[in-house]
Amino acid sequence: MKKKAILLSCMLVLPQIAAGSFIGAETQAVKYAPEYAAIDAVTVKDNPMPNQAISAKITKDQAIEIAKNFITIPKEYSQLSISYQSNWYPSNRNVWHINWNKESETGYGNIYVSVDADNGTVISMGRWDDTYNQPASYPPKYNWESAKKIAEQFLEQKVPQKANAVELDTSNVANQKPPLDGHAAYYYQFLRVENGIPFLDQFISITVNGNGEVTSYEYRWNDDISVPDPKGMMSQTDAEKKIKDSIEMQLKYFTIYRYHLAANNQKTVKLAYDNRFTYPYIDAKNGGWLDYSGKPVQIKKFSTKLEPLFAEKKASTLPAKKEITQDEAISIAKKHFDIPDGAVLENVFYSDANQYQNFPVWNISWVVKEQPNIWINVGINGYTGQIVNFSKDDPTRYQPYAENQSIKQVINYEEALEKAKKALETFAPDLLNELTFDPYRNPKPEKPENMREFYFTFHRLANGILVEDQFVNVAISTETGEIIQYNQNWNPDAKFPDAKNVISPEKGKEVYLSNYNIVPRYLYIENVDYSTGRPIVSKPEVKLVYHLVMKPLDQAVYLDAVQGKWVSMETGDPIRDKVEAKDIKGHPAEKALQLLIDYNAIDVDQAGYVKPDELISRGEMVKMLMLVTNPDPYFYKMNYGADRAATFADVPSNSPYFSYIESAVQQGFIDKGKDEFKPDELVTREELAEMIVKAMRLDQIAQVSNLFNVTFKDGDKITKKGHAAIVHHLGIMPAVNNQFQPTEKVTRASAAQAFYKFLQERGKYTK
Repeated sequence: MKKKAILLSCMLVLPQIAAGSFIGAETQAVKYAPEYAAIDAVTVKDNPMPNQAISAKITKDQAIEIAKNFITIPKEYSQLSISYQSNWYPSNRNVWHINWNKESETGYGNIYVSVDADNGTVISMGRWDDTYNQPASYPPKYNWESAKKIAEQFLEQKVPQKANAVELDTSNVANQKPPLDGHAAYYYQFLRVENGIPFLDQFISITVNGNGEVTSYEYRWNDDISVPDPKGMMSQTDAEKKIKDSIEMQLKYFTIYRYHLAANNQKTVKLAYDNRFTYPYIDAKNGGWLDYSGKPVQIKKFSTKLEPLFAEKKASTLPAKKEITQDEAISIAKKHFDIPDGAVLENVFYSDANQYQNFPVWNISWVVKEQPNIWINVGINGYTGQIVNFSKDDPTRYQPYAENQSIKQVINYEEALEKAKKALETFAPDLLNELTFDPYRNPKPEKPENMREFYFTFHRLANGILVEDQFVNVAISTETGEIIQYNQNWNPDAKFPDAKNVISPEKGKEVYLSNYNIVPRYLYIENVDYSTGRPIVSKPEVKLVYHLVMKPLDQAVYLDAVQGKWVSMETGDPIRDKVEAKDIKGHPAEKALQLLIDYNAIDVDQAGYVKPDELISRGEMVKMLMLVTNPDPYFYKMNYGADRAATFADVPSNSPYFSYIESAVQQGFIDKGKDEFKPDELVTREELAEMIVKAMRLDQIAQVSNLFNVTFKDGDKITKKGHAAIVHHLGIMPAVNNQFQPTEKVTRASAAQAFYKFLQERGKYTK
């Protein structure tokens, strides 16, 4: 029988996956979990600690019932385990942990609930379901605002007594980006508020997914604490002045590691300004600085100029020959460290110089067969014989003392510091004139008599400036007086830029503080003292503080001392606040344009304009596509760096489109059979359609002849008929008056709208 061609009028022969109409999130019924029946019977693994062996007010069975009343357990889940834990962090609670698992044809899943074993409070819950094998609707059914309503209703239902005692932390809202797929997760942290002042570390958090389901919950709250009265606290103005006046800026060198660059240019040393002492709080009553644990710290006025340990370089007694042998390395290790006669040489490992390490290293390990075993590890520079690292790993170092034991020190803090300096003279004599001891970075312990070990860090100095990531660490045991750890992090080939063009410290402080907020907070302090041989847990307390906190960012940054700006470590570009374009408000494609702006797929010029109705280039089109496909600019810089050979002669490695075009080539979105890409030429609708279809992995179907009966009025002008039919049928680039207009140029707004529709449809075909 003669086969007949399947004729469609601009229709695509594909399994129909209905998009379905979206009902406004605000009008949908709120559901905290799917309407499954709760399980009637559960399978519990044998508990090694029966109820009678555990001194908990809430029994195991009661904890299970509390958990099941807190969240509905779908019928296909079975109880996998239940465990008890005392002194659970935070708040040193006694806790029951209950887990349910699902393994079925529909996928895998897990639900856990943790219950306070003393009062029955649910303190955490989490659920995970294997939904990634299912198409996700885009945009998500719930956005950040509508999901927030679900979180608030969940809060009111589960802990109504706390619902009016919290306030939603909105400090990071400015950085919230709308998701690019349907698997959205929105995190809401409701801070405890007393006397109109929010807490740090006392909160209730709730996560809601894009389907409106609560997927995690944490209750971090202690009612058994005394909250200080704010009467007598410093004013906001006085607190800001106190902090600004006492901050001391320090110029430093630090290395940015960008492994997307060529091997010889991966480590870039930059000049940066930083706060010399990074304490986060001041006491709101007396203005004194507090450390991260809430303990008072004395800000002493040490000299701002750091001095090297020795003014002149000491002569080295290390071997002069290069590439020392294994036997020589072992001999050097035994010369410097006490290797017991009974120690067994367990391992010798030689690693050659590479892009991460400028010299070869011999790593040698011995084990002392005792109860427990003691490991001794020595690393030696394979060129010079210099000790680069050492550790004596004795497990008894980590065992807490019994209540009736105390630390018996044979060396105090000052003696240990001198011993550490002597170690440098022995192990690194040629570095002494470049090493300094910064008292700010090495504060003396509050209770040195209770310490089992003292740690010291000696930083490198270059041009009189501290080098942040080059240093030598030394640890001394107070109980034996011996060195138990030594580590040298040093790059002898580092190039340090001249500091003559840096901004002043005063200007540095101004720029530094521009990226920080100073806010009043209650600080919750756990009060666990680790400075003793055995940690001592005291009753928690609360202090009223002003918090110096960096503004929320979605990337690592540093204050460039030459540019005088906060700069991204990943891209090297100055950071900018969320851009509000001036010329998209009310535009038919406003939503799509804003989405692409949020992900830097569309640029906003210095004046704040997008110019949505201007035509775009081929290079701009590729950048848009790649950043809505994978919205991580660092990914492209890392994987398609300057050392990659250019596919097209007219898109060299210094082109702003290079990494995006190379990624598109690798993924098959662009045909690399041509010599030129012509990135500055304007895009036609047909070119955009072809690229979108390739990104949806439908290119092969689009090329099947006679699959489509194209009835566009201008069908004879279309070269890629299948591609045009697909994007029209899916509503990504619909025809106008039955004309596809393949040669019409594409505006920025129409491209943004096409990519927005692409995001809605891609999940159905790119699983």
